[in-house]
Amino acid sequence: MPDMKVMIYEQVAEGDLVTTRKNISGTHTGTLLGLAPTGHRISIDVIDIVRIKNGKYLEHWGVNTLPEVLTELKNASK
Repeated sequence: MPDMKVMIYEQVAEGDLVTTRKNISGTHTGTLLGLAPTGHRISIDVIDIVRIKNGKYLEHWGVNTLPEVLTELKNASK
């Protein structure tokens, strides 16, 4: 996505955890997880929780809307 934008809505750090609520958007102009380019705009909502230890990314948990976006792109390409 040459025009990819990441918008961070909220980010909270407490102890060794950092939680981020964000959106990733752009135009689907290249292959995405095996799906040929459609030229459609996409928008993926994400919530990530990361555990950091000694300045290193130790663990990650997250939820996102990527599965729904992929389904929409597959349907658009039919």
